[in-house]
Amino acid sequence: MKKERFSGKNGLAAFLGSAVLVLVICYIDNFHDGSAWIPTYFQHVGVNCLIAAILALGLNFVSGYLGQTSLGHAAFYGIGAYTTAVFLKYTDLNFWLTIPIGLIFAALLSIPLAMASLRVKGQFLIVITYAFCEILRFIAINTTALGGTAGIPGLKSPELFGVKLTKLAASSKGGYILILFLITAAVAFFSWRTEHSRIGYAFSAIREDEIAAVAMGINTKYYKVLAMVISAVICSIAGSFQAVFASMVSPELLNATKSISILTMVVIGGRRSIKGMILGGILLTILPELFHSVKDVAGLPFDPWMILYGFLLVFMMRFRPQGIWGAVKKEEG
Repeated sequence: MKKERFSGKNGLAAFLGSAVLVLVICYIDNFHDGSAWIPTYFQHVGVNCLIAAILALGLNFVSGYLGQTSLGHAAFYGIGAYTTAVFLKYTDLNFWLTIPIGLIFAALLSIPLAMASLRVKGQFLIVITYAFCEILRFIAINTTALGGTAGIPGLKSPELFGVKLTKLAASSKGGYILILFLITAAVAFFSWRTEHSRIGYAFSAIREDEIAAVAMGINTKYYKVLAMVISAVICSIAGSFQAVFASMVSPELLNATKSISILTMVVIGGRRSIKGMILGGILLTILPELFHSVKDVAGLPFDPWMILYGFLLVFMMRFRPQGIWGAVKKEEG
């Protein structure tokens, strides 16, 4: 059997095509005079798309590879953001050093959550993860050092080799697009490597039949905790960049609505599909912005996105439950 390669024809073409597009978006305005060809607003949305893609790729380890449903991943997103914000505000620590610290905090807090959810499934797991997220949100709201309901504003843009990210490209958003694109590509490659490793095969066995996996000698508790830790770490990275990109953090980052949004990206894009995670993140970022604009232009008294959002979920569950790019079971003949 021919071994599938991440850098095969389709994967390499997608990466190179995306890289060229990112470079054009970031630097095209350096080659002409006058107003920007790509408005700053569009680049702002592009940054949010990449952050969303990283979040979806992170949750995919739990909700995709393990097949469990979590409504608590906004917690790890917020942990990364708040860790970066606190160290930038109260110390002179370099931004790039706050990222691994946030990873450690997210990993440590994910372990008790994973341990608590080992013996539950379905709606009980959803309740546990939701409660975990809400606990952290209330801690953020009621802790003075974390800024309370106002959060922590005034975060400065980080530097890379002495150059601020806002000065790294033709626009203030271009530097973030470059860095986040590379991180998204790295996380996607890591996801692929994990999926096609012994760890990924163990995840698959647990997802398909946990009892059979135990009978085969797979340490299901270890792999469930591992999936949660990996997932938390990836979401924490997205949170760190969100903090400096928005120049502030607030308890809204820990809102359960954000967790639902991340899960929706995974469901719509297609569980266990790397391309699906990226597509889900892009769609669930662009579509709300598009329909918010429709509301303003048409002067509607309601937000049409919320209606479409409901119809979209119903349509996907009825006609495409595996998601747009969801993994399809292959039967061995």
